[in-house]
Amino acid sequence: MKCTALLVGLLSLAGARAARAQSFAEEAAFVEGGAGTYRSPQRFAFELRFGPYRPNVDGEFSGTRHPYQDFFGSGSDLLSQIEFDYEFFHAFGSLGVGVGAGYFSVSGQSPVAGTGTISGDQSTFKVAPFSLSAVYRFDYLLQARRFPLVPFAKLGLDYAYWQITDGSGEIATDDQGGKGRGGTAGWHAAGGLALVLDWFDPESARDFDADLGVNHTALVFQYTYSDISGLGQAGRLHVGDATWSLGLMLEF
Repeated sequence: MKCTALLVGLLSLAGARAARAQSFAEEAAFVEGGAGTYRSPQRFAFELRFGPYRPNVDGEFSGTRHPYQDFFGSGSDLLSQIEFDYEFFHAFGSLGVGVGAGYFSVSGQSPVAGTGTISGDQSTFKVAPFSLSAVYRFDYLLQARRFPLVPFAKLGLDYAYWQITDGSGEIATDDQGGKGRGGTAGWHAAGGLALVLDWFDPESARDFDADLGVNHTALVFQYTYSDISGLGQAGRLHVGDATWSLGLMLEF
């Protein structure tokens, strides 16, 4: 009888230790990324990108005039952009909708109103483009095989606010009373490739997800064609471009 009681006690103790060991193993998997690797829900993406930009102002004149080149040169200047996406579908890739905003500024010598000649004052041309995009990321291989390259595509509409200031910092005017500011609608198509950095340090990536809910961190390359010329409306300043950008993306 005493032997039976002792055996039952030993079996109970062993079962309790096994349960504690199993609980510890599950917690270790949560931290270290075993079969029970923790992954928070993924619903959003944020991008910060930078790239060259030269608004296609001269394209409106079909080679007969080059007002942008005459006053601001033939080169490109920096366009800074941010984008926020809501990812609502995850199956064979991720599908979402995104809103974006950018800022561009370039300075050159001001024209003399009504003459077409150049003065010694500085004129500044600023563009703030806004976008609404449908976004698709082919991240199936990332989720299934941890393959770190993710192609993506975007298609959407644009609206760009622009303004030109004179040497005194005021909105420029012409000899007919027109003001150097306005807005132009358009559209864009883009494609690119994201290099997911989780692959280089999986443990830090898991900790980043567990602590802050960031599923993936990636470097992104994007090529964009934008036709921002008024969507068929006449008399609109053309500020589209075909260019590339580099940046950082967080998915969370």
